[in-house]
Amino acid sequence: MDNLGQTGAEDERDFVHNKLQALSNTHLSSMVELYSTLTARSNQPMPAEQLQKLKHYKDVLHRMIPYMRVPKERIPAEFNREKVIAFERQVTNIMETFQRRR
Repeated sequence: MDNLGQTGAEDERDFVHNKLQALSNTHLSSMVELYSTLTARSNQPMPAEQLQKLKHYKDVLHRMIPYMRVPKERIPAEFNREKVIAFERQVTNIMETFQRRR
């Protein structure tokens, strides 16, 4: 690979890492708190449909949180600019959904 290709890949990795860091700074503590809340609520009696939705959000958070903690050198190559932008939208939507419910 030539230097231009390496620079492009590094720019992409820097963009993704910076975006993940910004999301982490903004939302990580709230996401961890929400995950704990959903875990506690999932042990309470509720209609099956509501429990299924709650578990879905809990699973999504469980998969998302590690990405916000990953060091720059361990960011998967397939986690590119487009994916991190979609990831950001999903984080924002989940957090807004649960803030409205409080």
